[in-house]
Amino acid sequence: MIPRQTFSSDAILDAARDVVVRDGARALTIDAVTRATAVPVGSIYHRFRSVDELLARLWLRAARRSQDAGLDAAAALGDRAWDDPGEAAVSVALALYDFCVRERSDAILLASFRPADLLRLQLPAELATDLTTINEPIKPLIDRIARACFGRANARTRDLVHLVLADLPYGFGRRHLEAGLTPPPSHRAALGPAVRAVLSSAGSARD
Repeated sequence: MIPRQTFSSDAILDAARDVVVRDGARALTIDAVTRATAVPVGSIYHRFRSVDELLARLWLRAARRSQDAGLDAAAALGDRAWDDPGEAAVSVALALYDFCVRERSDAILLASFRPADLLRLQLPAELATDLTTINEPIKPLIDRIARACFGRANARTRDLVHLVLADLPYGFGRRHLEAGLTPPPSHRAALGPAVRAVLSSAGSARD
C-alpha cells in the first residue's frame, strides 16, 4: 500500500504566500494552492475554512516571525547594552532589516496588507481578535526604547520608534526586494546612521 502523503499547514501557507506575492491577493484561491502543492482540496479546507482565513493566517504568521526577529535581537542585547539606547534601537532595526532580506516574501506580504484590510474579510471571531492584538507582544519593547531615547512613552515617541524599527528597515530594502534582488551592502550600512538621525529628534519629541 502506498503511504499517504501528508502536508503541513506551513507548507500550505508557503504555497499561498507564493501565489499572493507573485500574482496578488485576487489570485489566491484554494484551487491555486492545490495546484502549487498537490494538497487535496479537502485537506486544505480541513485546516483553513476559507480563502479569507488562509490569507489572514498567512499574514499573521509573517507578522509574528518579524516580531520574533526583533524581540530575539533585543533579548540578546542584555541590560548593559541599554546604556546606549540608540545602539539598542540600531541592533533591533538591523535584525528586522535582515529578516526582510532573508524572508523576502514575508516582508512583501506584510507591506501589502494592514490588519484593518484583513479585518474587512469574513473571519472567525478569534482570528479577528488575533489581528487586533497582533502588536501586543512588541509594545513593551517599543515603550522601553521610547522611554530610553525620549524620556517617556507616548503616542509621539512610540510613532518615532515604530519608524526606526519598522518603516526604515523595510524601506531600505523594499525596492530591491520587490524586484527579486538582494539590496546592496551599502543599504544595510546606512541603516544604523539613519536610525540614529531619527532618534536625534529626541528634543522635539518631548512634550
